[in-house]
Amino acid sequence: TIAFGMGIDKPDVRFVAHLDLPKSVEGYYQETGRAGRDGLPSTAWLAYGLQDVVQQRKMIETSEGDLAHRRNLAAHLDAMLALCETVRCRRAQLLEYFGETEVADCGNCDTCLEPPESWDGTVAAQKLLSTVYRLDRERNQRFGAGHSIDILLGKHTDKIDQHGHDALSTFGIGTELREAEWRGVVRQLLAEGLLAVEGDYGTLALTEASADVLGRRRTVTLRKEPERPAGRSAKPRGAATVVADLSPAAAPVFERLRAWRAATAKEQGVPAYVIFHDATLRQIATEPPTSLAELSRVNGVGENKLAKYGEGILAVLAES
Repeated sequence: TIAFGMGIDKPDVRFVAHLDLPKSVEGYYQETGRAGRDGLPSTAWLAYGLQDVVQQRKMIETSEGDLAHRRNLAAHLDAMLALCETVRCRRAQLLEYFGETEVADCGNCDTCLEPPESWDGTVAAQKLLSTVYRLDRERNQRFGAGHSIDILLGKHTDKIDQHGHDALSTFGIGTELREAEWRGVVRQLLAEGLLAVEGDYGTLALTEASADVLGRRRTVTLRKEPERPAGRSAKPRGAATVVADLSPAAAPVFERLRAWRAATAKEQGVPAYVIFHDATLRQIATEPPTSLAELSRVNGVGENKLAKYGEGILAVLAES
């Protein structure tokens, strides 16, 4: 959505996809906010994986600027990763990040609709961190996530055989998890600061916090992604669906309100959704107010809009 610039005025964007991990919650919030500006349900979808986390950490480490600047970048990334990996309501966590407290669960995000399972990943974390420790401290070598996972799974790759890593005590001790699950472990340890990425090649390294896990002084709870049925997709409700859902009496009123809104928007040179969202017009058409006081109780009709457009709305309703 960055390509649209700040001035996008298309109100009926139904779907926003992130194929790269945003660098901050602020950026993510602004970009997903391009969807559903007409007040109708829309979908924000983000795909990210281990390599995204590795790449972002590496970019921060090698970025220009002083230590304070890099710490600020890392803090923004940590908050974004926390939002990605949370088992809580995403909307609640998002709003709490911006300072709102005691926010109720939305019942609409993926973690509300399909609550993810969490599991005690302490032993798995210890196995992975121990592998990184043995490569670094015992062999004075550092490798990326894929090589460490291959060691845990007991694979005889060319690189493992070349370096004799099948002799490590952690070789083959991680077969209880699949490769994809191990990549999830690495990703979440990176997100929690229990593992670090260093160098141009994104090799794994321990952090100060790693010692608490290896020393059995800290437990690690990890997120387990739910199994999702193949071919399942969300179908956002568009304007046509909204009209179809209205009663025979409300539908023509809704269309007249939309025509009034379009004319008003054209006259003022602003997008239609700036006047009122479709959701607001739908509520007005379904339960028509007969006074400004009743209109003020409609969701989306604030004090300023009531003063500016209230009489026009009532005039349209009087024609019904």
